[in-house]
Amino acid sequence: MLLTAVFLGFVCSSAAQVPPDCTMLTSPSNGETGVSVNTQLQWQAVANATQYFLFIGTNPGGTDIVNGVSVGSNLSYTPATSLMPNTVYYVTVIPNNNNGDAQNCMEESFTTGLASSIPGCVTLFSPIAGSYGVPPDINISWTGQSAAVGYILNIGTSTGASDIISNLDVGNVTTYNPPADLPLSQRVYITITPYNSAGESPSCAEVNFRTRGNNAPLCTDIINPVDGGEFVSVTANITWIREFNASGYLMTIEKTSIGGVKILDNFDVGSGTNFKPPDFEGNTVYYVRITPYNDLGAAPNCQPISFTTGAAPVPPDCTNLVNPKNGSDNIDVNSNIEWESVPNILGYILSVGTFPGGADIVEDLDVGNTTIYSFDQLLPESSIIYVTVIPYKLNLEAENCREESFTTTGFQSTPDELPVPKFFTPNNDGFNDQWIVTSTPEIEVSTIHIFNRYGQLLKQLFPDQGWDGSFNGKPLASDSYWYRIETTQGNSLVGFFMLKR
Repeated sequence: MLLTAVFLGFVCSSAAQVPPDCTMLTSPSNGETGVSVNTQLQWQAVANATQYFLFIGTNPGGTDIVNGVSVGSNLSYTPATSLMPNTVYYVTVIPNNNNGDAQNCMEESFTTGLASSIPGCVTLFSPIAGSYGVPPDINISWTGQSAAVGYILNIGTSTGASDIISNLDVGNVTTYNPPADLPLSQRVYITITPYNSAGESPSCAEVNFRTRGNNAPLCTDIINPVDGGEFVSVTANITWIREFNASGYLMTIEKTSIGGVKILDNFDVGSGTNFKPPDFEGNTVYYVRITPYNDLGAAPNCQPISFTTGAAPVPPDCTNLVNPKNGSDNIDVNSNIEWESVPNILGYILSVGTFPGGADIVEDLDVGNTTIYSFDQLLPESSIIYVTVIPYKLNLEAENCREESFTTTGFQSTPDELPVPKFFTPNNDGFNDQWIVTSTPEIEVSTIHIFNRYGQLLKQLFPDQGWDGSFNGKPLASDSYWYRIETTQGNSLVGFFMLKR
């Protein structure tokens, strides 16, 4: 017998073992002219490329705009700011994979046209418009305008004036350092005008700020509440006289005595002259000190004022549902809800949801001083509806108002009709490591939603899909968690289960 040996050869594809091929621009195309200054660059996909590196410059081989930035697997790139008009741009896109860069990729170019529209105005953010106590050596900074190719500055010591800086084109930057310090203790007026090839921004508003003197600020006077005041409101604001050398203020509040319990300790309340601290306690003595400061230091030895608060206002009472009553069943899905009236209030805050603490139907809605609410849509069938009504007056809301509930009409499955686990133990021991709900021949589950006790949605599942007790990749603590199960028949089941670790 003749025996023949047969060898089978396997040919492996080399596509994944070499660098990718080069690509070409699809928009703008190579050599195109009149390209928009706000263009988006796009290129052809390369089959085995995992990322693309981008080079953009204003001369051949240049990288002054973009220097080897990886755009991942994206096939487009939008420059962070508008391109210059009437300018040639040179672009190279180099595909890459684990085996290296595409080799000898061609540099392409295009030429921009005129700007498509005049840029909008900008906002001064250093110093902030209207601020005080500004250092005279401050740099001027503003928000950028993507359509602008440059900015013109005018700075003066009176409105409309330009005696400090006059019509200076600072180019396409958003920060300018004046060649000399600004005048001391002077209000300074500034106008920033963006421009491009289509023109200058029209009528950009002049803003102003005030520089400090050559020293730290002095102390100021608190004018409300008055020193020694009595029966001051527990919700009082603190108001003081402006110190023009100050760029900001520090507030200290002590209860009962100087050196007593600190409510605020040199807390920076900004550059205004009014601040609302946390509510005070009733019938209590408080000491408040305001300390102005600027970049040269804080005012020394500022003295506090003291005052005594009056009785704390009493929050309004809670209310109760009267229709439907708490715990009612078989409530029509077209029903309104009504609650008891509470005297001497301004209105009610309403939240309605399909799970405890939920607000997926109505969320924190101020319904005014009415005791009835009509829903915009029908309530869900066969669902437990959870309602919280919170009366309020002025700054006060009723406290610890209970959540009430009722059940709408329709078929309502019960926990015994579905194999809903009462608990699970995600400790990786191979037993009860996941919480899973499975359909039955009688009840077909469509979706399952899991919430924490505060009504936050943690997970959406489908039948036979398990939950491991984590949220955003982090394990949750042992606690009770709520579920809402929707069936293909349009019914729902709400309940809770335990996570044990």
